[in-house]
Amino acid sequence: MSTNTQSYISDELTHFVGRAKSLPDGKPNNAERYALLLKILGNRPPDPRKPREGWLQASYREEFGPGFTMHSDGQKLLSTNEAIKCTMLCFCDIPPGQLKIHMQKYGSFGIAFSKQFLLRQGATPVHYVPRDASNRAVGIDGPRTVAERFDGLRAELQRVRFDLEEYVTRIDGATAFLSKLSAPNTPEGHRVLGRFSALQSHFEELVFARMKFFTAGLPEDHDENFYMEREWRLHDGLAFYLGDIARIFLPRDYCRQFHEDVPDYTGPVCSVE
Repeated sequence: MSTNTQSYISDELTHFVGRAKSLPDGKPNNAERYALLLKILGNRPPDPRKPREGWLQASYREEFGPGFTMHSDGQKLLSTNEAIKCTMLCFCDIPPGQLKIHMQKYGSFGIAFSKQFLLRQGATPVHYVPRDASNRAVGIDGPRTVAERFDGLRAELQRVRFDLEEYVTRIDGATAFLSKLSAPNTPEGHRVLGRFSALQSHFEELVFARMKFFTAGLPEDHDENFYMEREWRLHDGLAFYLGDIARIFLPRDYCRQFHEDVPDYTGPVCSVE
C-alpha cells in the first residue's frame, strides 16, 4: 500500500528495457524487447521450491569488460553528459499512471521496484543542473553559467593532478602504479599522488557521474527533456527475485503470453495501449 501523498512522485522506480531494439523502419521491435524482458527475469529453476533469479545488466558492462566500472574522458565537457561513463542502471521516479511520455521515448516493456528496495541496493537520485542557469558567484571574467562552473571545476582538478604528478616526478621519479594504499617503502610524493588520484576517481564517481545537465524549456516530449524523468541511478547491475518486483509494464498484446511464460510471477502487470 502506498504511503505517498504527493502525486508527482512514486513509491516505485521503473526501468524500461530494449529501447535500442528497433525495426529497420525505426518502429519498436516488440518481439525482441519482450525476449529481452524474459531473459532479464531469468529461467525458472528445475526445483519449484527455489525462486526464479533475475539480472538487470548495467550499461557499458560489456563495453568496459570485467573489473572496470568507469571511464572518464578529460577532453569532453562534463555538461555534455558524455564525459564520464559508468556501469549503471537508470530508473525513473514517475507514478505508473503518468508514464505515457516517458514510454514514448523508452518503450513499453518495464520493470519497477519499490524505492525502498533500490535504496538498499545503493540507488540515488541524480543532481540536475540546467545548462543556462546563471553563475552568480563573485568574480571577473568567470564562467557565465553554473554548467560552465562545473566544467571549470573538473578541468581544474585535472590540472592540479597534472601539476602534482609533474612535481612529484621531479622529486621522487616517475611511478608506473598509483594506489591509495601504498607499500611502506613508497616515496612520500608517490604516496600523496596515489591518495589524490583515488580522491579524484571517487569524486568523479560519487559526484560528477551522478549529475545530469539539461536544457530548460524544451517541449515535454523532447528526447533531451531529462528533468521530468526524475532519474535515479544504481551503479553496476541488479540481481533480484521475482518477489522483489513491484510491477511489470507490457503492451496489452503481450499480457496473456507473459502470464503463460512467467506463471510464477504474481505481482501487478500494467498493460500499455
